Amino acid sequence: MPENQKSENDQQKVQVHVSPDLDYAYRDMVNIFVGTGDVVFEFGNHHRSMPGNITVSNRIVMTYANAFDLQQKLQQVLMEAQKQMAQQMQQQQAAHKTSQE
Repeated sequence: MPENQKSENDQQKVQVHVSPDLDYAYRDMVNIFVGTGDVVFEFGNHHRSMPGNITVSNRIVMTYANAFDLQQKLQQVLMEAQKQMAQQMQQQQAAHKTSQE
């Protein structure tokens, strides 16, 4: 394996600091462009007052490796969330069924 590639077991552990005043922003539109050596994500919002218009508010550039890692992590957490929602729905249906008996 080349030195610049690491297996999953060799990944470095890093400490992440999230600023307490970090802004959260709602975005309802995304464009993804794959260029030479990088991937560009554009996030924005549809205009409610001007249908058919979108404003791009954020542009994020990633390497292929980081974009692929993002894709894998996103897929994993979405699958986990879907399983949790299905379990909660089953529990609610079971509780509703027993309350009707």
